[in-house]
Amino acid sequence: MNTKDVIINSARDLFSKYGYKKVSMDEIANTANVTKKTVYSYFKDKDSLFLYFIEEELETLKVNIEKERKKSKNVIDFVSTTAYNIIMYGKSNLLISNMFLESAEAESKTKKFLKLYENSILKYIENLIQEEITLKHIKKCDPHLAAFIIYKTYLNVLFDYEKNIDAKKASLEITSILKDGLLNEEN
Repeated sequence: MNTKDVIINSARDLFSKYGYKKVSMDEIANTANVTKKTVYSYFKDKDSLFLYFIEEELETLKVNIEKERKKSKNVIDFVSTTAYNIIMYGKSNLLISNMFLESAEAESKTKKFLKLYENSILKYIENLIQEEITLKHIKKCDPHLAAFIIYKTYLNVLFDYEKNIDAKKASLEITSILKDGLLNEEN
C-alpha cells in the first residue's frame, strides 16, 4: 500500500470513529506513521481531506443507484427505493452519520460538508426525475422541488419521526403516497 493510501485509510478510520471536528492533522499523521508534512503533500488541509471522503461516498452511492436503476421496472418504485437507500446508507455509514450528528451543533464547520453532500444527492435525484419527465414516465413537475420533497420526506421520517418505525414500512407508505396520493377518488 502506498503512503497516500495509508493516509487515506487512517483518516477515514479516524473521521468515522470521531467525526470531523475531533480529528486533527497531527492525529492523522501519527496514525498513518508519517509526518504532518507528508500528509500536507497529498492534501492541502483537513477540509480537502474530508471532502475527498464525501466525494468518495457520493460516488459509491451513485454506482449503487445505477445498479438499482437497471433492475427497476417502475420509475416511482425506483425513485422511492433510491431515496430510501440513500438515507439508509447515510444511517449505516459512520462517516456520514457522524457528519449528520456534528452538523446539528450550532457552530459546526461540518454543516458546509453536509450541505455539499445533500446538494449533490438532491441534484442527482433531480436529474433522475428530469430524465423520467423527458421520457414521459412521470408527469411534468418542478424536478428540483420534487427531489427536495422526496429526499427530505425520507430523511425526516427515518430520523425525526418520534414513534418507533420500521424503515421498510415507512418506505412503502411514502411510495404509496407518491404513487396514489392521499385523497380517495370520491372526494
